[in-house]
Amino acid sequence: MGDSLKMLFGWFPVLRELFQAKTEKEFDDFLDRHFEECVQRMEAEAHHLAADSEEKLSAFLAAALRMPGLAVTREGYSNGRVDLTIRSESMMFSQQRLAEAKIYAGPAYHARAIAQLASRYSTGRQGRGYVVEYFKKPGISELVLGLRIKADADLPVHQHGATFDHPMKWAYVSHHKHASAELIHVVHVNVNLHR
Repeated sequence: MGDSLKMLFGWFPVLRELFQAKTEKEFDDFLDRHFEECVQRMEAEAHHLAADSEEKLSAFLAAALRMPGLAVTREGYSNGRVDLTIRSESMMFSQQRLAEAKIYAGPAYHARAIAQLASRYSTGRQGRGYVVEYFKKPGISELVLGLRIKADADLPVHQHGATFDHPMKWAYVSHHKHASAELIHVVHVNVNLHR
């Protein structure tokens, strides 16, 4: 019982922040910070994870993201099997975000992940989604910069304007025009699993 109470009280500040979110921006700000904490946990365990498949890495990330009030489903259905579906369980303010995850294999493969998220899985109802890239190669900083330079030159998947910085290390944001005529804000979360 004592450990359960410690765990519950440890969650209290995070739960309060999640359940106090009343706007999409507040929810997205919370989720971005939560993503960053989970990514840092993955990177701290890189020596255990570096050899794993995309499915195992995404299972680890889903388990890290899941918390009271935040459901994370792997391989949920939204016009196809989405790697991660993240859903707020708040009765007052329900939100859902989709995430597509890949092991880094270059800009063309990354663009396919964006296409899956923004053109296939997204209905246009949610204005934000995530592309998570697991980097097993050295030099993540230069590789991410290369992804951005290529995206800004090619404007893949109906990219609207140039990419821009995100506060999370090695993350950036791009906007993509959805078939619904809505702009989908894609947060590119890059995870350093190289040892």
